[in-house]
Amino acid sequence: MTMRSILFLSLIMAGTCAAREPELVQRPEPSARLAYADLALDTPAGRDALRARVETAVRAFCRAHGDTVTPQLIRNETGYCLDTLRQSMADAMPEPVRRAYYRR
Repeated sequence: MTMRSILFLSLIMAGTCAAREPELVQRPEPSARLAYADLALDTPAGRDALRARVETAVRAFCRAHGDTVTPQLIRNETGYCLDTLRQSMADAMPEPVRRAYYRR
């Protein structure tokens, strides 16, 4: 084989590999949703219901996505997903809702 044919074959192989590149599938990032508009946050029962809904949403999310959202080095820390998501949800709440969430 001559140098020219080796170069030609390598270019063909490179072109074949580039043409067969798999399509990257864009999956949406997992997210947790929380509805609280129907709660009376000025009452203890409403605030308790808000905390219960946050806990339900956090547990459902972590059960479904905990392995994919928890860094591999700390997957043995069972509370990481729960604590992190709970804090993220509280941070994303509007100020009055967040105050009601932390108020006992």
